[in-house]
Amino acid sequence: MTSSTDLRSYAVGGTTALGLVRAMDTHPLQGDHGAAYANIHPDYQLSLATRQRGGLCVPSSVSVHVDFDLTLPVAANPGGMSARTRAAWDGFTAFARAHEMHHKASYIGCATAFVTQARRHSASECFALQSTIRGMLAEMKRDCEAKQVPFDREQARVVANLRLFNMARVQSLR
Repeated sequence: MTSSTDLRSYAVGGTTALGLVRAMDTHPLQGDHGAAYANIHPDYQLSLATRQRGGLCVPSSVSVHVDFDLTLPVAANPGGMSARTRAAWDGFTAFARAHEMHHKASYIGCATAFVTQARRHSASECFALQSTIRGMLAEMKRDCEAKQVPFDREQARVVANLRLFNMARVQSLR
């Protein structure tokens, strides 16, 4: 199991907490599950070789490489922010990065478990074994995506209480 990460960014306009939050809300990043403040997308590449042994087809090698596209927000005009806003923005972006790294670790865990499971399979024909393992990969991808949803739901409550968002709420009341 190996992985690589391609880092991308999207610019967020604004120099106040309210301006930054409004910019992200009105022009959100389109993530895997809709509007997002940050996103990580896994792309799985299966490497599979099989061989006949004792009347059975067994995997001779199974590995997965996961290429991640990680997209994080970047302030378009950080020099225009007050020190207080910049600190709140930095706290938010640190949270966003940590959140996406949690997803990355989860995806890697899913892929690692898949490889372990796939290596234990056998079949009478190699074509059947390869088909089974490819089906297992598709199932793992679906199940692993489903695992991300409760975490995102829980984290949405945390985001709403980050300093940047609290400052934006106060500024919107003025």
